[in-house]
Amino acid sequence: MKRRRLFLTMVAVLVLSFLDCRAGTGFTLRFPPDNAVVDNDEVGIVLTVDKQVVDGIRVVTAGGEAKQIPVRPGAANACFGVTLGKGMNTIELLGLQQGKIVERKKINIFLRSDLFPQFREPPAGFQRYFFHFIANEKSCAGCHDMEPALSSLRPDNPDASPCYVCHEKKYGRRAFVHNPAARGTCFSCHDVVEGERKYTVPQPDQKMCYPCHSSEIKGWKTRKVMHGPTAVGHCTLCHNPHGAEWPGLLRMQVTDLCINCHEDKASGIHVIAGMYGKGHPVRGARDPFRPDREFSCASCHNPHAGDTQNLLNHDNSNPATYCIHCHKF
Repeated sequence: MKRRRLFLTMVAVLVLSFLDCRAGTGFTLRFPPDNAVVDNDEVGIVLTVDKQVVDGIRVVTAGGEAKQIPVRPGAANACFGVTLGKGMNTIELLGLQQGKIVERKKINIFLRSDLFPQFREPPAGFQRYFFHFIANEKSCAGCHDMEPALSSLRPDNPDASPCYVCHEKKYGRRAFVHNPAARGTCFSCHDVVEGERKYTVPQPDQKMCYPCHSSEIKGWKTRKVMHGPTAVGHCTLCHNPHGAEWPGLLRMQVTDLCINCHEDKASGIHVIAGMYGKGHPVRGARDPFRPDREFSCASCHNPHAGDTQNLLNHDNSNPATYCIHCHKF
């Protein structure tokens, strides 16, 4: 009797072990690797799927938001994009068989941002990740055109660009879209070169931005003082080169953008310190010079260059005269 019980126990253990192994073969994560560091707020995920084990993928991101990814009958891979939040992102990938979870994997991706001090440096052990290396692209060449032709330089329609399939969100899903992105002329900014890593962008940003924005640059260079990011040509610190929800392709509302680096100015007390003891608004009012816009830091300061150390838009040698620009007595 004891031998029979021992035999049945061993069989049960072997069956469970087999099922666990079987459940673990539903899909393989190809890209990106775990503990990756990226600069873009959307990352493409590529899975190689065993369709005999899974018939769908569920993706769960921060906050519990989930979306279903169908497994196409004729494709060996499942490809989809995930929108990231700044800093650490833990993405859970669930393999499904008729709605039941048969496999579960997690990956961690760190979205870095120079705008926020707490997100500038990734945790130890995390590595920078770029997809467009020749070796990586071979995994996708069976379904995707990975080699742009001459016609890709200036496509008739944005969706005719080979980049559109994976990077559709960069083409026009924002309130304001950069002209090259809207037209699908990605190679106006991205280099098409033969090498291990493709589609790089010249650094610093000024090498890419200045040829089209030369008139603005000439005007800024005539001023006595240049804002730090402008001086070093780091345009994309404040501007999204593809598209944004704010005018000027800004990454966020003007005042919010400025106080990321100038936290001590958020109260507005710096404007009239020692005069009334009450802070000057830095938001929540109309701009006197542009009534269609909200008052912001840029109402008083030029974010690129100026003739004073604090980049004021007007001469402030006489404080009373300076105030009258807005406050007509």
